[in-house]
Amino acid sequence: MPSRAGNCENPAVRRAVDLTRPFPARTPPPDARPARLPRLLWATAGPTVALLVTDWLAVLACVASAWMVRGFVLPALAPSFGALYPFRAYLVDLYFLLPWSVALAQERLYTRRRLFWDEVRYTTRGTSLATVVAIFLIYATKATEVSRLLLASVWFMSLAVIPLARAGTKLLLLRLGWWERRALILGAGATGRKVLERVRCHHILGYRPVGFLDDDPGKQGNDVDGVPVLGPIADITKYVRGLAVRDVIIAMPRLARPELLRAVARFEGTVESVYLVPDVFGLTSAGVETQDLDGTLLLHMRWNLAKPWSRVIKRAFDVVGATLAGVVLFPLVLLAAVAVRFDSGGPAFFVQDRLGRGGRRFRCFKLRTMYPDAAGRLEAHLHESPAAQIEWERYAKLKSDDPRVTPIGRVLRRFSADEWPQLYNVLHGDMSLVGPRPYLPGERAQMGALAQTILKAQPGMTGLWQVSGRNELSFDRRLQLDEYYVRNWSVWMDVVVLAKTVNSVVRGWGAY
Repeated sequence: MPSRAGNCENPAVRRAVDLTRPFPARTPPPDARPARLPRLLWATAGPTVALLVTDWLAVLACVASAWMVRGFVLPALAPSFGALYPFRAYLVDLYFLLPWSVALAQERLYTRRRLFWDEVRYTTRGTSLATVVAIFLIYATKATEVSRLLLASVWFMSLAVIPLARAGTKLLLLRLGWWERRALILGAGATGRKVLERVRCHHILGYRPVGFLDDDPGKQGNDVDGVPVLGPIADITKYVRGLAVRDVIIAMPRLARPELLRAVARFEGTVESVYLVPDVFGLTSAGVETQDLDGTLLLHMRWNLAKPWSRVIKRAFDVVGATLAGVVLFPLVLLAAVAVRFDSGGPAFFVQDRLGRGGRRFRCFKLRTMYPDAAGRLEAHLHESPAAQIEWERYAKLKSDDPRVTPIGRVLRRFSADEWPQLYNVLHGDMSLVGPRPYLPGERAQMGALAQTILKAQPGMTGLWQVSGRNELSFDRRLQLDEYYVRNWSVWMDVVVLAKTVNSVVRGWGAY
């Protein structure tokens, strides 16, 4: 079944990342009549209006909540807080809320469809800017009835309330069928299948493929994961009109330029948007941006963690985060170490060489989760179970019935508690809180050319690989995610990964 979240390989992670669930697709027949004008107007303007109203209601809810906290809760806890003006006094000054709509529009939150965590990022920027403008307006108009503490509370609450409210509105619009955008995919090959998987993976964006078009007669009349291959590309105009298609995705990266121009000419002016999957010569799209140079399209590739200033910021983030986490987790690590000793004897900690930044080896610390004779147990198990041998060769792990793992080790692994001692590695400078997977020295040959990119960064206690399926991922998929992280790193990405890690660890997804 197609994936719907994160990297989409793991159904459990799929539920963790997305805030919505898929809805049954209703594919109209090819001869269906085009949608009427009122429906088209609502399809374009309706979702924008709904999101605009949602944002206003969310801000008003934050104002009301902040007023109640400031007016009733704080005075009860600390009598030094004086009384506030009646709530109706704030309703007179609602023009101060106009900056919120303008700021969110500036972030293109009404014209672009983004994933939840991307939307959180842009709403955070928008609400922060709106708060600054509102403070300026308050001082400029001398609106003394507006409490600065109240306004700060509104800003803090809106960071969570607005994204969640928008997600709920999109969920409702999806159920009503008002958020979807019908799309045709040109090309039913491997690239087209990948596009379909990604679109279904991120169904919150609202794109619904209604069919493929392909010039291969052997594919026509069949379906790709439940989506029909309707016919040749030459018939695209008929299907665009008959299926009320608004977007076309060209998933034929090796299509020659003349053929591409002819294909675009067939539907030019009949759809709202055209998306092209380019041929980037085997490189992933990680860190790639487009830039126009007087009509010449340039692909700009980034390596964010190769920048010295980025590493300074990341190091400061690691030191502060690891120190705070260490204060909380240190007593728990001691208790776990004692439990490991009593459970199976032997040392409480497991130390192993891993590859650090630049390929330098370092000693990585973990709580021991295996028996002291784990190697012998593994060899015997693989000899007795061909299925386990195949699984070991693919993942370098055993997903279930691993005879090496102790009872207390299973508990530690389920919640990733065996990795808590790596906070020492973070403070020592060998690792980062978030980063690529810490690879074994023997895995460097398998990493191939990507090793040069991935090893530009310090390995992390967690990373995209952990919140996108953890042990469910193949080795190649881990490499792709680590490459993406190194090229696209930002402080915001680290914050998002840490938030997702907490969710994955608490639920035990992908751990064994």
